[in-house]
Amino acid sequence: MHFLIFLLLALISGFALKQLLDRRLKRSLSKYESAKQTQAALLKEYQGLEETNARLGEDVENLVESYEITKELTRYRTFEEVFAVFRENLTKHIALEDCQLIKANAATSGFSENELFPMKIDKELLGNLAIKGLRPEDRDKFYILFNQLLLVLKRVRLYAKIEELAITDSLTNVFLRRYFQEKLEGEINRCKNFNLEFAFLMLDLDNFKSYNDRYGHLVGDVLLSRVARIIKDNLREIDIVARYGGEEFSIILPNTDKKEAEYVSLRLRQAIEKERIHAYDEDLQITVSIGGSLFPQDAKNAQQLIDGADRALYRAKDAGKNQVRFCS
Repeated sequence: MHFLIFLLLALISGFALKQLLDRRLKRSLSKYESAKQTQAALLKEYQGLEETNARLGEDVENLVESYEITKELTRYRTFEEVFAVFRENLTKHIALEDCQLIKANAATSGFSENELFPMKIDKELLGNLAIKGLRPEDRDKFYILFNQLLLVLKRVRLYAKIEELAITDSLTNVFLRRYFQEKLEGEINRCKNFNLEFAFLMLDLDNFKSYNDRYGHLVGDVLLSRVARIIKDNLREIDIVARYGGEEFSIILPNTDKKEAEYVSLRLRQAIEKERIHAYDEDLQITVSIGGSLFPQDAKNAQQLIDGADRALYRAKDAGKNQVRFCS
């Protein structure tokens, strides 16, 4: 009887122990699974951090490259110089088959194998960057550098605009006297160094004061602006025009002898004389007198050149105006 009771108690104790062990085993397995999941999550997070770190490292490298390239680009002030330096740096950092600049009005038909990237600043198309062989893995770096190029070009345009405003007469859109005198000195030095010649002209609107007195200064401003436009339209791109003062203009004609200068002066005088200028409610005609001098025949320096052309101009005025005269 005692033995049966003992056996029963043993069975009950064994069953209870088994249940206890089962519960502990389940808890242990649950903790193990949770630990595995946590480990997997931490491993995934670590891998993500590694990838992020790699991307950040690449981004930092790209930014450093971009900064260095941009710093170099900002040393230059012309479109051509900036592009040349950009192209050199681009091919250093990205493997490309070709990189060319296509100006805004140039045909793009010959670049069918290239990818074109429009270069726009304030909605104005400056041209297209023709790229060949850009790899997918280099696109992000390329776009960073390309955007830096656009920012630098915008700065170049702004600088050019500021510089232009500082040297250009706002009414006539020709150079100011101060800047013109710098160009005159430069042309004299160039001709001395290379044994060249050039012509210098002074052009004055005839009877301009009477137009101002009769029609008012607004009409006078229109006359000045229109005459400046006619002058520029009848000269070469290399010729330099400035408003010397009041109704007087000065002109440098590089690589020009006396015969050529006389022809240009006559053409200017005739073009202005036959032009009907509409100024507000008035249709007017005006004439000009022109005096010229030559370097080095008539002068050895800028002041002598100006004085000689000025004397010739007064002779043209004394001869009845609407005339051309030269110093010698």
